[in-house]
Amino acid sequence: MLPRNESTERQARPLKRLERNERIERKARVLEKLDPKREVKLEGAFIKHLADAIRASGPTERQESVDKATKAYEDALDGVLYELLDERFAAEDSAVS
Repeated sequence: MLPRNESTERQARPLKRLERNERIERKARVLEKLDPKREVKLEGAFIKHLADAIRASGPTERQESVDKATKAYEDALDGVLYELLDERFAAEDSAVS
């Protein structure tokens, strides 16, 4: 087993977060264009999870909670976008048939 380089891992985490944040931002912009009401509803749920994370006891627990909340938000965005796009493609198929 190779030894873990914690310093390198610590440096890589912010980059992963930045990439994730950029992905989330792009997805949120698309959702806002497709269905602004759902986008606002998802953001409200994320803010609630984020508030819970801020109340966590220590910095490590807080960061883990923020990461979980962010992942949950991205997963929810994915789900809604897939649903909306499926509806659009189904409507297009019906119109063509």
